[in-house]
Amino acid sequence: MSSASDKKLAKLHQDYEAAKAQIQALGYVIPGTVQKRQYRCGKPNCRCMTKGILHGPYYQWTRKVNGKTVNINLDIESAKKVREWIQNNRRLRKLCGRLENTSLAVLRTNTTMDKT
Repeated sequence: MSSASDKKLAKLHQDYEAAKAQIQALGYVIPGTVQKRQYRCGKPNCRCMTKGILHGPYYQWTRKVNGKTVNINLDIESAKKVREWIQNNRRLRKLCGRLENTSLAVLRTNTTMDKT
């Protein structure tokens, strides 16, 4: 192997290890979204109808389970935690993609790949 490919492999290895370290530093991960909702109840004498002051806010975590949408109501503290975990999940997916791309680059550097 040439010096240039050795340097490239060393750089790829550094990138791979950096991504692994970032994955290890992540906290809990969870898929889905958290939404803040406010509602009108529909009762004619209620403040939401007379004054326009909606009920809520209510926090709702939405995710898919076996292809079905599942909603869970959360208190404000839980909503903050779940939002952080969802962000961690997004970071994890990006980092996994980075690991895959780095692995593919190592393979391309080490071998000759022909499409068949």
